[in-house]
Amino acid sequence: MHGYRDLCNPPGKQAFHKTGFNSGRWNKYPSRVGRYADGNLLIRGRPNRCAGTKDVTAGAEVWEELYRAVHMPHLDPVVTGFNACIDRIIPVTGGLLRSLEMSAVLGAEPLRTRLVRAMRNCTADEWFVTDPDVYRSLADLFRTTGNPVAGGQAGIAALHLQSIGVPAVTCAIPGAGPQVRAFLQQAGICTLAFSPEEDVRTEAVHLVFEYPPGLIPAAEGVTPRSSRFIASPLHDPSTVLVPAGAMEDFLASIAPCRRAFLSGYQYLRTGQDFITAASQLCRIRAVHPLMRTHVEFVTVTDPTVLSMMLRHILPNADSIGLNERELWLLHGVLEGESPVVPAAAAAPPFACMRAALALAEATGVARIHLHTFGYYVLVLDAGSAEPERSRDALILAARAAAGAAGGGDQRIPQTGLSACETLRDKLGDGGGTGIFTSGSRVVIAVPACIAQGIWKTTGLGDIISSTAFVADRF
Repeated sequence: MHGYRDLCNPPGKQAFHKTGFNSGRWNKYPSRVGRYADGNLLIRGRPNRCAGTKDVTAGAEVWEELYRAVHMPHLDPVVTGFNACIDRIIPVTGGLLRSLEMSAVLGAEPLRTRLVRAMRNCTADEWFVTDPDVYRSLADLFRTTGNPVAGGQAGIAALHLQSIGVPAVTCAIPGAGPQVRAFLQQAGICTLAFSPEEDVRTEAVHLVFEYPPGLIPAAEGVTPRSSRFIASPLHDPSTVLVPAGAMEDFLASIAPCRRAFLSGYQYLRTGQDFITAASQLCRIRAVHPLMRTHVEFVTVTDPTVLSMMLRHILPNADSIGLNERELWLLHGVLEGESPVVPAAAAAPPFACMRAALALAEATGVARIHLHTFGYYVLVLDAGSAEPERSRDALILAARAAAGAAGGGDQRIPQTGLSACETLRDKLGDGGGTGIFTSGSRVVIAVPACIAQGIWKTTGLGDIISSTAFVADRF
C-alpha cells in the first residue's frame, strides 16, 4: 500500500500555532471523584467508596486529575460532509422483536436476524439494504414508529460541533432532502446541498434501532451494553461527490475552515467514483496549509469497497476514525484475507494497537483514532504530534460522548484503566500519562468515560471522533 500514499501531497503543511486552553469551557464537571466497589472511577455523581477500591489500576488518580483539569482549546471553523440523512430512532423492546418474528412483511425476517446478532454481540452494526423493494417495505413498516432526527455522520457531527462552540460549521450534503436541511439550518449550520430542494425527490431515511442490554443474552466474552443497529438504503454515489460544476464555489465557501470531517465513501461503487472522490479530497486538503481532513469509517464488509477505500481514500486523508470491528475488517484486507466480521469478544488492547500501527504504515495517514468500548487509542506521526494536546483531545471526546449519551453517573471503567496499563507494560513509559512511542509513531491511550443508564447510543462514535479531531493539534 505504500505506493498509494503519494497520490496527493498538498504543499506547505505546517504545524498549528500553539494556543492556550479556554478555561471557561467544559469546566462543568465537579472536582469530587469517587470509586465504585467494582473498581470503576466515579467522575460525576455521588461517590460510593467501598472496601477494596484502593486496588484500582496504578495511575488512576492521575487520570482523575486529567479528567477534572482538561479544557476545550480554541476551535476553528469546520466543514462536515457528505453523509447526512434522517435517522428514525426506534427503541427495541421485546414486543418489537416478537412482532418482527411473526411479521410477513418483506425484509422483516432478515432484519430480525441481523438485529438479534448485533444485540448478542453488543455491536453497532449497519445493514446496507441493496434491494429497494425490501427497504421500502421496512420503511413503510416503521413509518409511524420512533422519532425522526438529523442523522448521518456529517449531520450528527455538524450538530454536535455547533453545540460545543465551533465558531462556524458548514455541512456539505449533496442531494440532501428538505427535512435534513431544515434540521441543520435551524441549528445555525450553513448547508451546501448544491441543488434546489424541489429537485430532490425523496428524503433519505435510515432506520436506527436503539437497544438496551439484557433483551438478548450476550455472547461469551462480550460485555453487555447498550448500542444501536442501523438498516439503511444504498445511497447514490452522487450524494458523496461535489458536482464538478460546483467545485470552485465549494472550495471558496470552505476557505475559512481548518478542519474537514468527511464520511459517506462507503456509497461509492466504481473505481472512477473513488478516483473522483480522492481528487476532491486532495483539493479540500489544499484549501489552506492548516487544513486537516478526517475520514470517519463505517462497518463495511464488501471487499471491493474496502480495497478501494484503502487504495484511494484513506491515504489521502490526514486522519481516520474507526471502531474496533472496522479496524479488523481493514486489517484483514491488508493481510490479503477476505473481510470477515470480527469475533464478538474484544481483541486485546495491544493487538488493536498493533493493527492500528499497521494501518498507519500501510496508508501513511498521520493520525488514526480507534474508539472502542472502555478506551481510545490514537496513533500519530511523531514528526507532527503534540502528544499532551492529543491526549487532552481524547479526554474531551470521552466527556462529550458521556454527556451526549444521557443517563446518570459517569465512570472511568476498569477495562479502560487496564487497557492503558497493558500498553504501558508493553511499550514502557513515554512522554507522560497515556503517551508512548513505537518506532516513528506516537501512541496515546486514554480510558473512556462511560455514562450509566444511558438513553442514547446513536452517533456517539461520530461525537467521539469529531470532538477529538477538532480539539487536536497535529
